[in-house]
Amino acid sequence: MADIDLVDGDARVEPPAPSGRIRWISAGVGLFLVAFIALLALGPDDRLDPDDGGELLGQRVPEIAAPTLDGGSYDIDDAGGRWVVVNFFATWCVGCINEHPELVELDQWARDTGQAEIVAVVFNDPPEAVAAFFDENGGGWPVVNDPAVPVAFRVSQIPETFLVSPSGQIVQHIQGEVTAEVLIDAMTGEQ
Repeated sequence: MADIDLVDGDARVEPPAPSGRIRWISAGVGLFLVAFIALLALGPDDRLDPDDGGELLGQRVPEIAAPTLDGGSYDIDDAGGRWVVVNFFATWCVGCINEHPELVELDQWARDTGQAEIVAVVFNDPPEAVAAFFDENGGGWPVVNDPAVPVAFRVSQIPETFLVSPSGQIVQHIQGEVTAEVLIDAMTGEQ
């Protein structure tokens, strides 16, 4: 309750002292403003670039030489002058699940023509879950489980797909879901 001071005939109303909750809210707002200003002060080069993998365009494909989920091994250098589609995948990724039938279609085209191959790279997912997904949904291409591969490709979000030319150069980087038609057109020059 406000105090009334009747000294000298003045009636003054003193506001109540702030409660603990108001102090906490004020401190929270202050911290938010400081963090917001710091974020604005960061230059564009200081923020995460969601298209870091795009920097690899025109570059030699990073090494992929790793064990596959079926107990074999895969080495991208053994592609033998064919196109290679490198797809980063996880069973918890909705876009990966949505695009999987497109990759099954692409794999059939690749087998029929002999022009390409697909390799999937597991991205932060238990190998058992990925193997079960492929058993249930098809896909006869190699599936590599090596955490160094996504780092080498600078993968920041999945699904991500890289198209590697027969000469070993990365010629396309697709973030998000991919279709068989887009990849086939890129490989056959029908873009």
